[in-house]
Amino acid sequence: MPVTLSIVKRLSLIEPKVLLRPFVSVATTSAPSTELSNRQKFNQIAPPVKLYEKLEKLGFGTLLKTKRFAGVHKQKAKRDQQRLQHTERVGPPPEPKYAFPLLSFFAGAKVPTSFPPESLDEIAFVGRSNVGKSSLINSLAESSVVRTSDKPGLTQQINFFNVGKLFHMIDMPGYGFAFVDEAERETWRELMETYVSQRKTLKRVYVVLDARHGVKVADTEFLRMLNSKQVKFQVVLTKCDLLVLPNLARRIVTIEEHLKPLRNAVKDVVVVSSKTDAGINQFRKEMLFLMGHLKPKEFYDAIQATQDEKEAKRNKAISYKR
Repeated sequence: MPVTLSIVKRLSLIEPKVLLRPFVSVATTSAPSTELSNRQKFNQIAPPVKLYEKLEKLGFGTLLKTKRFAGVHKQKAKRDQQRLQHTERVGPPPEPKYAFPLLSFFAGAKVPTSFPPESLDEIAFVGRSNVGKSSLINSLAESSVVRTSDKPGLTQQINFFNVGKLFHMIDMPGYGFAFVDEAERETWRELMETYVSQRKTLKRVYVVLDARHGVKVADTEFLRMLNSKQVKFQVVLTKCDLLVLPNLARRIVTIEEHLKPLRNAVKDVVVVSSKTDAGINQFRKEMLFLMGHLKPKEFYDAIQATQDEKEAKRNKAISYKR
């Protein structure tokens, strides 16, 4: 019998299921990937209790009393109990309302030679196109002094505003995407670099980011440029009302980590919402303090303590006479 015929007969005795069984190579079989996605890594961030307390105080909601956040609530309760041992009130007293004098436009510059003379101290706002920079300035000013638009690239020059006679507020063009050509964006970039490099009265640059998206590539490039120019800058998160409290806290943690290598970055991230005004009053207070128009908290505490002491002595004297 030919060899080939013998092989065919033998194969015919094997069950069809065996013949149809797919070939599996042990070498090519791999274990399931254990690498976490960016979203999973983000959700695993555990912000500190102090950050939750700060955000709640600013008006960004409260942490749900679910099993997931039971540990955070337990720590908060412990901190409140510790405060009660020293004061009769849990948490600090409510902040007074801070306000700016009327903002007024006084100069615009498309080229460095158009910069107005340096007089008062300046703070500047900059950010990617359409992150809510103009709306933020209007919220701080409690007016509509800056035009807003859904179309990226509305601000096409450096605009200078008087904040009464206190300081100057600067609105810079957006970087990144805008409805202009590449040459125009390059002109804006050079204009902004010249401004931050040469302006001696510039005290701080506030880099505005959308809280939903965090730090993008264009933001990283601009932050590094500011850092290389030895310019003090601070990140401001806008549209924070669009994030739930845990995700907002996680976003802040990720940005603070991003800022650690940058020596000229202010590590504290400002959080605001132009829609609900959450965080706006606190931001005004910090700006007034930065520009030298508010004294440190200890100064006011000392005044209050002196007044309380005088009041106590007066009451004691009155009761003694009686």
